Amino acid sequence: MTEQWNDIPGVTAWGGQPRLPARPRVVIETLAAALIAAANGGITLVQLVTKVHERTGEPLARLRGLAGWLPTSRVAAWDDVTGKLLVQSGIDLQDLAMRYAAWAASQPVPPDQVDAVEEYVRAIIQDALTAAPHMPTRASHPARPEPSAPAASAAPETPAEVPLVPTGLAERIRAILDALDAAFLERRTHVRASLLAILSGQHVLMLGPPGTAKSMLARALCACFRDATYFEYLLSKFTHPDELFGPVSIPGLKEEDYRRLTEGFLPQAHVAFLDEIFKANSAILNSLLTLINERVFHHGRHRDPVPLIGLIGASNELPDPEGGLAALYDRFLVRLAVPPLGDASAFLDVATGQVPGMAIPEEARLTRDDLRVLAAAAERIEVPDRVQEVLVALWRAARRQDWEVSDRRWRQAVAMLKVGVAADGRRAIDLLDLLLLQPILAPTPEQMPEVRDTILEHLGRGAVPQHDLRAQWILLNQDKVAPTPGHSLPRAPSGPHTWTDRLARRRGSTDRFLALHAEAVQRLASDRSTLEHQADRHLWIDALPVQVLSAHIEAARDLARILEIAESYRARLENGATVAAALVASLPERARHVYGHDLACTLMIAGTEQRAGLTLAGERVPSDRFADRMKSTSDMTGENVVVEVRPDHFLDWVGGDVDTQALLKDVPAWASRNARTALESARRLMGGLIVPSPPELPQP
Repeated sequence: MTEQWNDIPGVTAWGGQPRLPARPRVVIETLAAALIAAANGGITLVQLVTKVHERTGEPLARLRGLAGWLPTSRVAAWDDVTGKLLVQSGIDLQDLAMRYAAWAASQPVPPDQVDAVEEYVRAIIQDALTAAPHMPTRASHPARPEPSAPAASAAPETPAEVPLVPTGLAERIRAILDALDAAFLERRTHVRASLLAILSGQHVLMLGPPGTAKSMLARALCACFRDATYFEYLLSKFTHPDELFGPVSIPGLKEEDYRRLTEGFLPQAHVAFLDEIFKANSAILNSLLTLINERVFHHGRHRDPVPLIGLIGASNELPDPEGGLAALYDRFLVRLAVPPLGDASAFLDVATGQVPGMAIPEEARLTRDDLRVLAAAAERIEVPDRVQEVLVALWRAARRQDWEVSDRRWRQAVAMLKVGVAADGRRAIDLLDLLLLQPILAPTPEQMPEVRDTILEHLGRGAVPQHDLRAQWILLNQDKVAPTPGHSLPRAPSGPHTWTDRLARRRGSTDRFLALHAEAVQRLASDRSTLEHQADRHLWIDALPVQVLSAHIEAARDLARILEIAESYRARLENGATVAAALVASLPERARHVYGHDLACTLMIAGTEQRAGLTLAGERVPSDRFADRMKSTSDMTGENVVVEVRPDHFLDWVGGDVDTQALLKDVPAWASRNARTALESARRLMGGLIVPSPPELPQP
């Protein structure tokens, strides 16, 4: 617990005051302690704060803030009676930490703190993944905040399909990635993007200051291939073509045959690294463009094919827009910003020489035959309709935001995704694969966050439930429903119908809505389970972005709020008594004490606890406000004039089948006139609706 983290205004501090632990490990330790204690007899807020404080030395104010955050996760709550923590069944450390990370990532922070939040969230997730396997198995106590989503049912077994590529190829690539990850700290994304680009026959551009392991990574990529030839050179405006392509053949000149001796130079390399590539002069650029794009080297009348698998270019800066280098810049499909090390532990490992040397197993190295197998398999990879829709949306966004993505880049990008899918042993591109487009679509490193946010926005839409529940809810007020797959439409009513018929129809429509809601919850849970499973086994995605899980978590919270309102509304429709009580409760409350707004009578629905005063204007005054100090003499009079009605009789009256005078048979004659005025005003405010209208849903 010695690492130091600065406060993040808006997350770990608020208004200059401590809010939450700044150290991610303290957050994870507190959440783990809460989950374990909740499963073993329970723990109070004070006990949890004291326990973690004694173990970590974290200030009490920060720990109390974290304990206070737990109910906002909607899967935990502090019990009002016992004071102990209740945790929803099935919630583990990883899920709770993901919810905390999603909350932290969604907080408004100053612009200069955005990077700090991302680092904080990333550390939370990494610490949770590290600690989760060591958590003991537990049986959680159910919490009250929100119903848990049904567990995603296991997919039915299907006959095994013949894989597009040998099953051992993906394992060999994983072994290569593991070896590269061990040798290159904080370069997991760079390693995967670069290797996938090379496997796809594309080229990589690395932008960053000197000393960030760009050339080292290029040599490592060459070592991934068996019997591959490597070429490396530092370019400048004074570099002569002979230094790159080989010297001119003197015997050839004597025979009037202009040709170069390319052995040991770029035209004979399988993997090449050209440092400061944008400083090359025009004499080199023309030959270089043809070589890397068409895999052909032109010298004299010779057109020699080159064995180049991929070229890695490096530069400390972007090319000059006016320098005529746009064509060369566009030839690099994947463009990666390579910053210096940012983590203290990684820095110490590198500075003290603790990083192990790269050791790619000989049996894992790839061959040209492997590349041909991947290329052939990529041609059979499918692009589902859902992925095509997102691709079109990204294409439109690129045109709208001037990312300058050529048609050629789009074709090459999708081809690269197909190679990645084939290497991963799958048969179709999924939405998660589109995260690999970030270094392809971004024109410059500065625009990478913009591209990333656009991609994540479209990936997050996968969390939207299948059924448009809000539209169904609007139609519910009209006793109408929209057609949905697997649900038949109810028959339209015919002939005259009573309030009991209308109530039964509304109950049926509400039950249908709740069934659609359950399906939406099931689909959302299944989508999240599938997404997490794909992320865990994905060959090329290093980690699932917090924003993707955040979209699912927010959708789950939205569904929980909708369910709470729908179930409450369904309870109001249970019988005539609950409907009558709901109608009375729907009347507007009295807002002022002026003439015409004093109590005229007290309305009671027999068999219920519903008791409300009515003003001459038909406004409702709850019984707990009768005794307020501002009541007038007429309030006291109206409080004593009680109109008690049976629920069925009340609903007949609301529908116009019973006269108001029939409700006033037990009311004294001196109070009958005011009571009648109050009741008729109330019926007018109800609009003749026998069935109460559903409440509005909260905004998503």
